[in-house]
Amino acid sequence: MSGSGDTPRILLVDDEQDLLDGLRRQLRREFDVVTAVGAANGLFTLGKGAPFEVIVSDFMMPGINGAQFLSAARKAAPSATRMLLTGHTNLADAAITVNQGGVFRMLLKPVDTETMIAALRDCVAQHRLVVAERELLEQTLRGSVQALTDVLSLVSPAAFGRGTRMRRVASAILDTIDVEDRWAMELAVQMSQLGVVSLPPTVADRLVTGAELSAAEQAMVDRMPEVAEQLISPIPRLGAVAEAIRYSRKGFDGSGAPQDGTSGERIPFGARLLRLVEDHDALLAEGVSATVAVATLRSFAGRYDPVLLEALAAVAAPAGGVRGVKMTELQVGMVLAAPVTSLSGVLLVSGGQEVSAGLLTRLRNFAELEDGVLEPVMVLDTSLDVSVPVRDAID
Repeated sequence: MSGSGDTPRILLVDDEQDLLDGLRRQLRREFDVVTAVGAANGLFTLGKGAPFEVIVSDFMMPGINGAQFLSAARKAAPSATRMLLTGHTNLADAAITVNQGGVFRMLLKPVDTETMIAALRDCVAQHRLVVAERELLEQTLRGSVQALTDVLSLVSPAAFGRGTRMRRVASAILDTIDVEDRWAMELAVQMSQLGVVSLPPTVADRLVTGAELSAAEQAMVDRMPEVAEQLISPIPRLGAVAEAIRYSRKGFDGSGAPQDGTSGERIPFGARLLRLVEDHDALLAEGVSATVAVATLRSFAGRYDPVLLEALAAVAAPAGGVRGVKMTELQVGMVLAAPVTSLSGVLLVSGGQEVSAGLLTRLRNFAELEDGVLEPVMVLDTSLDVSVPVRDAID
């Protein structure tokens, strides 16, 4: 967080070297001071060395003024607290400067040393408060997501495996498309299966295997997105994830729930992606080939985002080989290429599931029973990383 020990690291930007040298001498006993002459040098300095806790800029600089510099610095170093020094007293201009640059303190020149130090202390305190809150939120988000994921993997390994398969396909699609908040899209796909906890076990099993459902059973399945949304909505910063799941049964042509007139690109991107990969996985569960699955999806004109559908067609072919491993060799992160059964043929885990810590423990427990686990366990030779960069949800 700081430059040396607990000494706050401060960046001072001005177009006058003599002024910067004077400020450094005044502040160096309490702060680790770095100076830059002009806005261009200031932006360059932001990318060097340890991060800054506070960025201080003069307003009247040639070329890029202080307001413009702090606005750019806000993007380059969003967690740094920003302070502006100015002799400009027009309140309207000052308000614009504060809003555009996200300025925490603005001091009118000339500024005495005591006032300057007091303001910098406030800026440092603000920075550390923001960082502490972000770290707490990150831990809360990561813990909440992990808890829900672990519960799903234990309550319904088949549904968890389905979510993992879908997410792997979604990740491959997203590799071909430039989209913001990719983490939210992938997380929506993975967590879309949370609604299975509301289904009776028999209905959940029929859903995973692609068996025909009765009208009552289908109604339960249709409510799954609503259940998943309710579970996710209270978690901070997962609004986009919840929205994607809410609209996940919405067709690109506007058909499906919710019936609110939304269609086309007005449907959340994550929902369009989720609808496609979910229906694709359902076809594969019925035993059709990847080629037939894509052809079937194409036959439903207007139901899917055409750009995403073509991206799916390009990445649908499976990559990598398959190999067998012993139970003692099975590791977290491996992806099951085939169902895992007991020695007597009882299904323990569906194929396509990524091995989590909870699942690995569960399989090892089964292996110690009399019926045991049939070996070797078949896994994909190349497993994709499907972890979520939680910090992206915070920044």
